[in-house]
Amino acid sequence: MRHRLSLFTTLLTLTVLLLGNLVVATEAGDACGSDWPKCNGSYIPDFTDPLIVIEYTHRLVTASLGFVILINFWVAWRKKLPSEKAVRKLAPLTVLLLFTQALVGGLNVLLSTPPGFTTIDVAISLLMFMSIILLTVALYRKPVNRWDQSMEKEHHHLKQLFKPALLANGLFYLQVMMGAFFKHSAASEVFMGIDFSERLIHSFAISELIYSIHGVFSFVVVVYAAWMLFYSWRNQVLQGLTTLFMSLIILETLIGFSTVITGLAVLSSSLHMITATVTLGVGAMIIGISGLGRYYKTENFQEQDMQAEQETKQRQQAGLKSVRS
Repeated sequence: MRHRLSLFTTLLTLTVLLLGNLVVATEAGDACGSDWPKCNGSYIPDFTDPLIVIEYTHRLVTASLGFVILINFWVAWRKKLPSEKAVRKLAPLTVLLLFTQALVGGLNVLLSTPPGFTTIDVAISLLMFMSIILLTVALYRKPVNRWDQSMEKEHHHLKQLFKPALLANGLFYLQVMMGAFFKHSAASEVFMGIDFSERLIHSFAISELIYSIHGVFSFVVVVYAAWMLFYSWRNQVLQGLTTLFMSLIILETLIGFSTVITGLAVLSSSLHMITATVTLGVGAMIIGISGLGRYYKTENFQEQDMQAEQETKQRQQAGLKSVRS
């Protein structure tokens, strides 16, 4: 029950992010004015305007997502076992990021979507999305009372994959944030020579610098993704997910180039952000599985581990005493 609810929460969060991308792409963010939660002073706005439909639908689905995340937290927290330390940490994190995102989203509406400010909204929303995926991975794990040889081998190989996965997805997240700032601050319009009324950055040199750093990060991300892919195939773990991550990285880079070539066309810009969101989701899955493993130890198993560690320390101390004597 709890892992299925968490999976549903993950899919609903992805839907909200895609709708948010549609709002940005169609510039529907101001369609309801600065009223929130109302739209232009009414709870039932003029649905003949397609921009109002997009913005108000996004608001309603986002509000429903908030309730689902809270229910998901309650179920996961209530049904967690004492040995599930990851659930104990990740479940509250999803709620914390939810309230932070709601606060930033509300300020964004009340301030009439100032240029560049929506980058913060995107940053927190993506962190929330990844935290929910990590929680889902934690809830899908199976309890074990003892390790067998195959479990131990897989767990060891997954741990080796964790660092490359964390670095690859972390760097990609930073690259996405630079791209989001490049877009939402209207630096992209300055760079392309497009007339845009609301700008945070007016300097072509600064816009060019941001675009160049974004491009360098694209290369660095590909290198680290290749490192992660190498570890995955060498140790025969999560090959499908790491290959998908690498493929999405390359696809996202190509779409990014096409976005510039097409003069920031709505379709290519939307595909660029959609691909980035899905890529971060896949990366979070790899981080979760490699960092948390497919199993969690029961209390009896943990007690046996602690007892074994104490016995090992006692033997080591006894060995040191005999050497000194």
